[in-house]
Amino acid sequence: MGFILPLHANAVFFIFQIHKIIGFAPSLLQVVMLTDVDMPVRQAGVIYLKNLVTQHWADKEAEPGQPLPFSVHEQDRAMIRDAIVDAVVHAPDLIKVQLSVCVSNIVKHDFPGRWTQIVDKISIYLQNPDAAGWTGALMCLYQLVKNFE
Repeated sequence: MGFILPLHANAVFFIFQIHKIIGFAPSLLQVVMLTDVDMPVRQAGVIYLKNLVTQHWADKEAEPGQPLPFSVHEQDRAMIRDAIVDAVVHAPDLIKVQLSVCVSNIVKHDFPGRWTQIVDKISIYLQNPDAAGWTGALMCLYQLVKNFE
């Protein structure tokens, strides 16, 4: 059991190093949505993604004399905005809940300025006669509306 802690520390350090690389966040979303990946791995990934979106989505101002704080690159944000409604619709419930928190944060910072497409994406799923996508679409709609309460 003594070797698990160093492995965990190494894994945390590695992820801390790569989370700033352009393409990491969209790739993480893709891994989370892979059905052939074990559910605990997917859950860990979506929680990491949720924390990344919650803490680093918005652009931050640098304090005088300090380096610019990390925020998710706009290229990655655009890719996530483009895919996240579909992800919420198709994800299993354990993943869907965490992704809806991501949607809430993205809406808070990017709607309507950078993310008007969310309304169209939700609308497409709600107009589909196949009710399988309605739950995820309604979760996204709820996150959108909730930001304007």
